[in-house]
Amino acid sequence: MLRRLHIRNLAIVEDVAMELGAGLTVITGETGAGKSILVDALALLAGGRGSSDLVRRGADRLTVSGEFDADARARALLAEAGLPDAGDRIVVRRELGADGRGRAFIEDETAAVRTLARLGERLVAIHGQSSEQELADSETPLEILDAFAKAEAERDATAAAAREWAAARDRRETLEASRKGRTERIELLEFHIREVEAVHPEPGEDEKLRTERQRLLHADRIRRAAGTALDALSEAEGSAADRLGEAARAFAELAAIDPAEDAHRAEADELKRRIADLAAAARDAAESIDADPDRLQALETRLADLQRLERKHGTSGAALLARLEEWKSERAELSDIDDALGRRQREEAHARDAYLSAAKALSARRESAAAKLTAAVGRELEGLALGKARLRVALSPRSADEPRASGLESAQLLFAPNPGEPEKPLERIASGGELSRLQLAIRAVAAGRKARGRTFVFDEVDAGIGGRVAEIVGRRLRDLAEHDQVLCVTHVPQIAALADSHFHAEKREVGGRTVAAVRRLEGKE
Repeated sequence: MLRRLHIRNLAIVEDVAMELGAGLTVITGETGAGKSILVDALALLAGGRGSSDLVRRGADRLTVSGEFDADARARALLAEAGLPDAGDRIVVRRELGADGRGRAFIEDETAAVRTLARLGERLVAIHGQSSEQELADSETPLEILDAFAKAEAERDATAAAAREWAAARDRRETLEASRKGRTERIELLEFHIREVEAVHPEPGEDEKLRTERQRLLHADRIRRAAGTALDALSEAEGSAADRLGEAARAFAELAAIDPAEDAHRAEADELKRRIADLAAAARDAAESIDADPDRLQALETRLADLQRLERKHGTSGAALLARLEEWKSERAELSDIDDALGRRQREEAHARDAYLSAAKALSARRESAAAKLTAAVGRELEGLALGKARLRVALSPRSADEPRASGLESAQLLFAPNPGEPEKPLERIASGGELSRLQLAIRAVAAGRKARGRTFVFDEVDAGIGGRVAEIVGRRLRDLAEHDQVLCVTHVPQIAALADSHFHAEKREVGGRTVAAVRRLEGKE
């Protein structure tokens, strides 16, 4: 869900900031007031193509930023792109210069626009003149169909099985590739193993050795400091122990006269014990250190051996020992490569069978639901002034030789706007207004699914309609807004009246320049 939107220097918008919430939000205003500019801004945040023509005249660059709620899939996309985990919120920013150069940022980290586009697919869906891109993508119809069929569990199981098969296949291919250079690889592994075992590093050893070396290097300073502490505490004339002894005897005398002073006597005795403990610690520090050139040289040699291994293999300590075990395991596997390869092949075959089983279960749910979804969307279209139109979900099989997370088929939405016309791919035939209402119809029949909190933007959904149809469209938008955030640019009051929040776009002339502004309407406004 989009929480905040900030736009600077985009077309006639100079500086607009909006705080948004859940439910249905409408944006109204006169033609040319800047309503669709807000849609353009969201399209940029979702990875859409930018143009220098969008930059406000006289400005160096335009900036659009948005703060979105982040679900697990969005955070996973950030991890795949090597970006830091943003937690529950993701801040996305897009900049575009007047020279046509642009930059994208996710959580203030530079990101590729393609990464922004992938993230945008999870966060925002824009439906209007450009919405054919999402519906034309084979993955989107499959996601809609799976949601309608309540097949999320089968879809997740298929995706997990696809990952397992891909991993098993990679392990088998890696082993097969290593077979060609098997002798050389075994020799290299044995060299690494002998080299590490000759040094025989122990976990945490390097840190212990560095600490001991530091003590030996500064043995004289340690003895001097410990001696100074010992003198001040107990050895020198007028030491802390002597003075505390006098104080303890004085408090004992006071306590003999006034029992209330006994607590102070006890505190003085406790301080004497603590001083004695500190003095013992200082004495131990002074006596335990001894400048030993031979031991220091042995430490330097041992540390040099450990550091040589660390530099060569790029790791140290427990990680180096773990790599040693990996080398031994690989050596054993390569030494008996035929048996190992047979095991890998059986693992891959098992993973492939598991994938096919999961994918076929998903296919069965899809095939059963496709006709039902087509019929349900048809009923919705009747109330949205598209009663003569037909929309069909067409499934096409794909090769079972690849571990695809989305399963064994692709999907396409075929559309016929009028009776007697052939079905064609949706993106090649539907108009902007039709696309918006088609998407609304599709989302309406899936309104009972688990809420995802995505942001849906509808532009032109009211094109060519009014009266009763407009009211039905508004109610469908409101139904969808119970599960996902819905932003709608509209001209008709029937839709605006059903909104949870309402923004008004207006333009005015300032200093001879047209400036667009957006404000939230409150109360009776």
